[in-house]
Amino acid sequence: MTEKEKRDIIWASGHFLGEYFPEDFDTWTDDKLEQFCEDHAWEPLEGAVGEWLVEEIHNLAWSVREYINVQKK
Repeated sequence: MTEKEKRDIIWASGHFLGEYFPEDFDTWTDDKLEQFCEDHAWEPLEGAVGEWLVEEIHNLAWSVREYINVQKK
């Protein structure tokens, strides 16, 4: 994962969670990351499965980066 991708994921986590991923999230196990998501899910998403939250965070980060890259062309 590049530093830019890491920053994008941290940014995107704030759209689904009440607390951003910490800087070292990329060293965590999948279980720890999913548990963090479940523990800090934004109120309308409380009860969502951690695996789904992680996937949605990554999808948003990827989508925004793609949009930025297209705008730069």
